[in-house]
Amino acid sequence: MSRFILTFPLISTLILCSICQSESVTSKLPKREATNGKLFQKLDPADTGINLVLPINKKHPLKRVYVSAFACGGISSGDVDGDGLVDLFIANGPGKNRLYINKGNLKFDDKTETANLGGGDAWTGGAPLVDIDGDGDLDLYTCNYGTPNQLFINDGKGIFVENARQFSLDINGAILMAAFADYDQDGDLDAYLLGHRHYRNGGKPPKPPTVFKNGTYEVLPNYSKYFQVNLNSRAGFKLDAAGARDYLLRNDDGKFVDVTEEAGISSKPWQGNSVTWWDFNSDGLQDIYIANDFEGPDFLYRNNGNGTFTDITTLHMPHVPWFSMGADAADINNDGHLDLLVVDMAGTTHYKSKTSMGTMGSNQQFMLTANPPQHMRNCMFLNAGKANRFLDTAYLSNLANSDWSWSVKLSDFNEDGWSDAFITNGIARNFNNSDNPIDKETLVNKSEWSLYEGLPPRPENNLCFKNNGDLTFNDTSKEWGLDELSMAYGAIRADLDSDGDLDLVVANLEKPISVFKNQASGNRLTVRLTSTTANTKAIGARLEIKTSLGKIVRENHPVRGFSSCDDSLIHFGLGKDLNVSEMKIVWPDGSSEIKENLAANRHYEFTQSQEPESKIVAKKVEKHSLFTKSSHFRDIGQHWEQPFPDFKHQPLLPNKLSQYGPGLARGDIDNDGDDDFYLGGSTGSVGRILLNLGNGRFQERPFKEGILEAGSEDLGALFFEANGDGKIDLFVVSGSVEAPPNHERYKDRLFLGKGNGEFIKANETSLPQIFDSGSCVSAADFDKDGDLDLFIGGRVIPGAYPLTPNSRLLSNDGSGNFKDVTETSALALKKTGLVTSAIWTDIDNDSWPDLIIAHEWGPVKLFHNIKGLLKPKPLATDNITGWWNGLATGDVDNDGDLDIVASNFGYNTKYKASIAAPELLFYGDFDADGDKELLEAGFEDGECFPHRGFSCSSGAMPFLKDKLKTFHNFATASLQELYTENKINDSLQLEANTLATGIFINESSKGNPKFKFKPLPLLAQASPSFGITIADMNHDSNLDIFLAQNFYNPQIETRPMDNALSILLTGDGKGNFEAMSSESSGIILPGDSKGTSWGDLDNDGQPELIITTNDGPINSFKLNSKTKAPPLVQISLKGTKNNPTAIGAIVRVQLSNNNQFTRTITAGSGYLSQNPQTMLFPAQIRGKTATITWPDGRLTSTSIPTSNTNPVILR
Repeated sequence: MSRFILTFPLISTLILCSICQSESVTSKLPKREATNGKLFQKLDPADTGINLVLPINKKHPLKRVYVSAFACGGISSGDVDGDGLVDLFIANGPGKNRLYINKGNLKFDDKTETANLGGGDAWTGGAPLVDIDGDGDLDLYTCNYGTPNQLFINDGKGIFVENARQFSLDINGAILMAAFADYDQDGDLDAYLLGHRHYRNGGKPPKPPTVFKNGTYEVLPNYSKYFQVNLNSRAGFKLDAAGARDYLLRNDDGKFVDVTEEAGISSKPWQGNSVTWWDFNSDGLQDIYIANDFEGPDFLYRNNGNGTFTDITTLHMPHVPWFSMGADAADINNDGHLDLLVVDMAGTTHYKSKTSMGTMGSNQQFMLTANPPQHMRNCMFLNAGKANRFLDTAYLSNLANSDWSWSVKLSDFNEDGWSDAFITNGIARNFNNSDNPIDKETLVNKSEWSLYEGLPPRPENNLCFKNNGDLTFNDTSKEWGLDELSMAYGAIRADLDSDGDLDLVVANLEKPISVFKNQASGNRLTVRLTSTTANTKAIGARLEIKTSLGKIVRENHPVRGFSSCDDSLIHFGLGKDLNVSEMKIVWPDGSSEIKENLAANRHYEFTQSQEPESKIVAKKVEKHSLFTKSSHFRDIGQHWEQPFPDFKHQPLLPNKLSQYGPGLARGDIDNDGDDDFYLGGSTGSVGRILLNLGNGRFQERPFKEGILEAGSEDLGALFFEANGDGKIDLFVVSGSVEAPPNHERYKDRLFLGKGNGEFIKANETSLPQIFDSGSCVSAADFDKDGDLDLFIGGRVIPGAYPLTPNSRLLSNDGSGNFKDVTETSALALKKTGLVTSAIWTDIDNDSWPDLIIAHEWGPVKLFHNIKGLLKPKPLATDNITGWWNGLATGDVDNDGDLDIVASNFGYNTKYKASIAAPELLFYGDFDADGDKELLEAGFEDGECFPHRGFSCSSGAMPFLKDKLKTFHNFATASLQELYTENKINDSLQLEANTLATGIFINESSKGNPKFKFKPLPLLAQASPSFGITIADMNHDSNLDIFLAQNFYNPQIETRPMDNALSILLTGDGKGNFEAMSSESSGIILPGDSKGTSWGDLDNDGQPELIITTNDGPINSFKLNSKTKAPPLVQISLKGTKNNPTAIGAIVRVQLSNNNQFTRTITAGSGYLSQNPQTMLFPAQIRGKTATITWPDGRLTSTSIPTSNTNPVILR
């Protein structure tokens, strides 16, 4: 039975109830009036009594550590004297530490001396309050620089005695912070001690303290805690600063034992900035996230449940921050999974960014090889649950840049039910000013601090971001009264005035401690837990509540953020809810209890029951996802890219242009009734025929020698009937930039099928002599002469991006001979732009196939087919332009016409485009040297600035270095000031005003095309999207959308856009879509996904999803066997000799409820992909009438058989 203890210090009505199988006692939280002022009120130190100033003591013998995370002491909060009020302990760095006892009404008394907590001469960093001896009160553990850590045991009344040695906690090192948890579930608290760095008095010695031993260089023992050897093939080696090692200490009956290495934790010295205990995978075991500075990688350690941990960082995270600082875990989207925000030091303005990024060249090798990859910005890791991966939504969430950040607090400050983010900022000096770089040689006999001591400090505004409940956050720093300008490091959030909301206390350098009173007035609920084990404060407990906003999760881990320790009160903002229907408490030992019908605006205290209702067992949870990964292509080797130096030829390219494949063609090339594939090759490797063996297993079928060369890079590929002989042929587009313009490698290729899976080269005269670097190919009978014609998209002119290449319209004579008719039938098509994708479809129901083309740096264009002449028309009235990648058609709103889904780069990149402030690209001779250069630019506060930094820009255009001299001058200059207005005006100018992936909803009437653009849900914008499949994937009769996502090959400053796992969006049949989580869909693709295809591979009546990967494997997913799904109706059309599968036909089936299902047959769609020539319909069309619009315009009707035969062949 549960028992509830009232110790909350409120004079309030006691309420007795029986909501949790036992008596419960709650205290009613005070009513608060809504205020028209700011959410937080900063309190005067004279009123609070907290007047401590943490100084920069320039005379202190350890002042060299002011360059480090030790510069400003941390804060801890908790009730140390047992009166029910939250007290504060402030570590004062080189000064005397302070204990402030809460006397109520936000008044505090300095009781440091009485409590024996001054700290002596120790330089204290973090100092958590924690019940180490299990007697129910809070003890204090101080982490000291260069002297033994101290443990102060509390007598229960706020009087302390130092006793670290008895507990084996008197570790002498550069321990910045300690965090406690019961990782082995034995009932007591274990410890993780985070090492930072030792700073040698006097800096580097004149002679490198190394010795050559056993074939390598080693640092001499007396210097090894300060320095480490960084082997470098060019220089032999470099002497770099060494970090300080971490410790995992297991509590063995009150003695803390070092089990670091045996537990699987790295003992290598990194420069740690924060440690976070959290149960990221909800298995009841405490996992660890370590945030390390500089080149040191972050670590995500999974608790294995047997006393050991496994580093799973690279398996679960796409990347980590480069200069990781503080971190905090919370469920930001109320899906029941803990997410993680790790802050870095990326600037929030153009000026800050461009004056702090330094030179890219010196770090290029590290950026290319770091494992895990490291990005110079914050990361908002969104937990994908059973998918066992994290997405990074930092840009999407508006949390990627927050200046030089230290602590982060994820808490519901305004009590609307969503966790907000508070971030502290500032630094003792501007250590990363690119105009004042440290010359390593000047550090001989000098400390880093000595180079900066005479410079001004770098205060910055603290930031607070309100959670909007849709993965996005708004900057409410000023609105909420939290934009204080300071050098702020540690911070705690606690209910200091016992009114049920979360106040904030912030540690600043050179100014008083800041105390912010929260004036929220929303509904809330607070909980304090007591465990019957030695872990009396139930550290590591997990609480889950069900509200109208979803499942809200909290974990009781007081150490969070940076060098600080919160009070262990658990707070839930409830928004408009007045009741919590259910609360689940998972105690640190894995036992759980359910509490029901908890009233809002109450404080609850729960003591762990001796008779738990259940126990969590750490085991693999069985998945019941919609799809599971299949093994159809397990015998197929992956796509392979040969590295090519794109940026050597055009150093300011936004992205590489040599890694956009592979193309994927699909069709039955051996006439055995199942679909085979062609997987395009890259330069240096040939494309491959993937022959279906009849059971869904595939085998590579090589081309005969001399048929297919390895010199060309395959982009789009297409199986189709070229010459009317009844044997499927293959067309392959050649692309990339790995040869000069007009090179033989760019010649497209036509291969004639023999009907048995083999091909021969077509005659040289079959194709016009064209040497364009292309992208896609799409086929249709655009002139209604009975055969299939081709559109070939021009992608790039090698070495001259973004000049417009040639796109081509090729007319077929019926015998497989193609003629370029672009200038006579579609003149505007030739220079349409940088084409990425195209699809033929009759969008206005006039029986003539129209051509839709996606462009990079341009619109999605419609070429309206007027009886064989293609005329350009706006697709949408709002003239939106983007970096479009893929196109697919489907009737997503069941109104009988075909809508268009277009993939784009999304919202989760550094780029932000709008009609008012588009992304811009300029191409011109800006330095008057006869060669043209690229300029990427964007807007900030109405002013246009370049995206690239001073180092990269001046490397490509040396005149900038002579003209500007400094990073400061570059950062303050507008685009016109940098390059002159005349040069800008004379250049080619392109723009993108939306980066949203979305749907062009078809509102056309016959002969009058009209579309309206509608972005897809936010989670679909989490990464660049490429391949598109539109199909009913969850068998609810409505069309869904799958997007293949990620882009691994931007320029080095941008870093890989690897934030997502690809995504399935379920449709409602009315044009609306909802993102399905990866754990629900079962589709988990962290790679550089590109093309897609959908159809039955093994003749089991259920289609599979196929996804290609650039420089990676081909993946396939099948419907989970546990998913109950009626068999789909497969409809094939019997066409003519030259178009045997009736490419371009549209089939419509009208239901009695006025719903209408519409499908079409295309050849070339999505991104460099091809879907099968079989259409899939829901089972309810059986017995209904299908109306077919044939490629030649004929209209016929036929009845669908009621029997379960497949496929249904209509003629």
